[in-house]
Amino acid sequence: MKKVIFLGTPDFSIPTLDNLYKDNEIDLMFVLTKQDKKSNRGMQISFSPVKKFCIEHNIKYYQPNKLKDDREIISLIKDSKPDFLVVVAYGEILSKEILDIPIACINGHASLLPKYRGSSPIQSCILNGDRITGTTTMLMEEKLDSGDILLKKELNLLGDENCEFLFNKLSIMTADLVIETLKNFENIKKTPQNENEATYVKLVKKEDGFVDLKKESIDNLCRKVRAYNPWPSVYTSFNDRFLKLFEVERVNNIISSDTIWINDVFFIANSELYAKLVDGTVKVTKLQIEGKKKMSSKDFINGYKNR
Repeated sequence: MKKVIFLGTPDFSIPTLDNLYKDNEIDLMFVLTKQDKKSNRGMQISFSPVKKFCIEHNIKYYQPNKLKDDREIISLIKDSKPDFLVVVAYGEILSKEILDIPIACINGHASLLPKYRGSSPIQSCILNGDRITGTTTMLMEEKLDSGDILLKKELNLLGDENCEFLFNKLSIMTADLVIETLKNFENIKKTPQNENEATYVKLVKKEDGFVDLKKESIDNLCRKVRAYNPWPSVYTSFNDRFLKLFEVERVNNIISSDTIWINDVFFIANSELYAKLVDGTVKVTKLQIEGKKKMSSKDFINGYKNR
């Protein structure tokens, strides 16, 4: 039986935690997750998905503010004598003191390292039009996602996947790869990462989703819509409000005798909604106007015509 402490915070961490919890060959000692967050207005407290899972399954958990400075939790880890620390999207780089406690600290990361070190590997592979991605387990060190590679698993892409789909797919792949890594750890050949091939990606922010459609190309827009779905979503100015784009399609030249221009970007033709970009036109099939619910383009057109 391998003794494991798990560190994770968002939804992406849940399949790995679930695997550890259910596996009869693993002793899940306890879980570390980030502290609760306050809503924007400070009226409600939100738990991390990992904390919710622990509560639902009666798993012991702790929420240090800064793990490297929390002497009580560090002492608890040392006293527990874990074989492994498993980390999937915890949200903090571990100190050398913590890394030195178990046999190994294993991190599951949603890219084929050393490509896309950092916090947005899934969005980045979509934005760059990659046709192959995957997940990696590695030994952790004090630098960001730079430790020796243990195992990798690739995933071929069709080019139409959005972030939500890849998030779910890669979270499950990562969970399975972590279990495989733990059970075969002693026999896995450790491979140093090639620093010359390393790339870094930053945390996605809300403002990354804003686009000026008058300056946007079709390829860039289609990739952004998929990469930022469901959050922060792609949004643009629309008649003094914001309009979110959730689904768009590349189209050929539009021929219509009943074209209705809504503004200098959006128009209706053949009972469909389109947006004119720098290098052509896209059809908009799902959208949301600020202050309203997400809707199909058909519902938007009906509402526009019936104003």
